[in-house]
Amino acid sequence: MMAAPADAEQLVVSLSNDLVNISSEFQGANISLFGVIERDATTVSRAGGYEVLVVVNGPPHDVLVQKKARRFGIWINSDGATFKAIPSYYAMLTTAGTEAMVAEWIEALPRQEGVAVPARPVTGRSAVFYNAFTEKQAEQGLHLKRIGAVEKLTRTFFHTNIPIPGVADNGDYQVAIYLLADGVPLDVAQTGFTLAKVGVEQRVFELSRQSPLVYGLAVVVLALVTGYVGGVVFRRN
Repeated sequence: MMAAPADAEQLVVSLSNDLVNISSEFQGANISLFGVIERDATTVSRAGGYEVLVVVNGPPHDVLVQKKARRFGIWINSDGATFKAIPSYYAMLTTAGTEAMVAEWIEALPRQEGVAVPARPVTGRSAVFYNAFTEKQAEQGLHLKRIGAVEKLTRTFFHTNIPIPGVADNGDYQVAIYLLADGVPLDVAQTGFTLAKVGVEQRVFELSRQSPLVYGLAVVVLALVTGYVGGVVFRRN
């Protein structure tokens, strides 16, 4: 955990939703985050303004990225790299004009287990595959960096929206909010929300996990019935 010095500012944050239900009609969601910087009479004065960095990490999963290569006239998977525990969703949202400061701060920030921290650039041979992966994620709205997305409503009150696309994985999402002044971290607050399937989607998902044999047989029967009905409806005499 990042310790805040005595008599320093403290963050108080709140999300508009801590549970987002995913149904068959889910097209994505925007989760609002509001925050207040608390000060008291003993807090030192700051000549500069405050900056806020919000980092959101979705449920982690392992990813294998491979390059397509043409062999004997056909395209096949060739060289690749595996990345462990990569967030299925990643967002970095900051106040305006903080890009250089954020980049410098990320470089100096130690990894903190259990805390959503900004992703560092992958270097070396794996960088090509990692960049290809993040580009694909960005096309789907699953990887984004937005400088200026955190709006300061007053000197100590801020707001931002966390955009969640319809293709986002269900599970628990970590949200870490960092408060900085002149590039120095003052406090960090953590919160989170959950994307959860509901209704028929949830029951089908549970059946596939708890009774895979029954789920497989049901899929086969449904396919046979659908094929038979389709054949009857579109039969030409």
